[in-house]
Amino acid sequence: FIVLLPLNFTGGGRANASDLKGYVGSLLFTDFLRFTMANVSGGSPRLWVHCFAAYLLTGIVVRELLVEYEAFNSIRHRYLLSREPHLRTVLVTNIPRHLRTSLKITNYFKHVYPNAVKSVIMCQNLQHLESLIRKRHALLSCIEKEVLILCRAEKRKLFAQSKLEACQTSLATCSCLESLGIVDNKQEK
Repeated sequence: FIVLLPLNFTGGGRANASDLKGYVGSLLFTDFLRFTMANVSGGSPRLWVHCFAAYLLTGIVVRELLVEYEAFNSIRHRYLLSREPHLRTVLVTNIPRHLRTSLKITNYFKHVYPNAVKSVIMCQNLQHLESLIRKRHALLSCIEKEVLILCRAEKRKLFAQSKLEACQTSLATCSCLESLGIVDNKQEK
């Protein structure tokens, strides 16, 4: 940029709005165009500087990409050489029925890949278990619903009993008042 900007500004193209009308089209001409290739005369040897600058910039970018790729490759290589188990985990599917136990699979892979198998974990088809769990949840919901209905019924019974006891207490009070002569039957009715 330090070389190209002054080179373009002094490019001798004497760029102005009337000269660049066809080149720029409908864009407004500004002083910015004096700092671009538009200000360099056609066929001028100064255009070779732009070509060289493009090759130089491409070379710098490619070099930086290679440096970054080497750094990435080094980090990835160290990561893959680490002893983390998830780097050596293999998922094997469609195992024949006669080999569907941990011991048989371990023996098979130890025979095929000696000293390479650390452990074997079997994942089973759990659809039947999931259906049993759904049935269990449905049954628990029914039981909870029945317990709620039972609690409400018992609560109503207790509420009715407390009302009955309150009435009995009030009747006893009335009969006491009657016997004392404070209240007579006509006033209660």
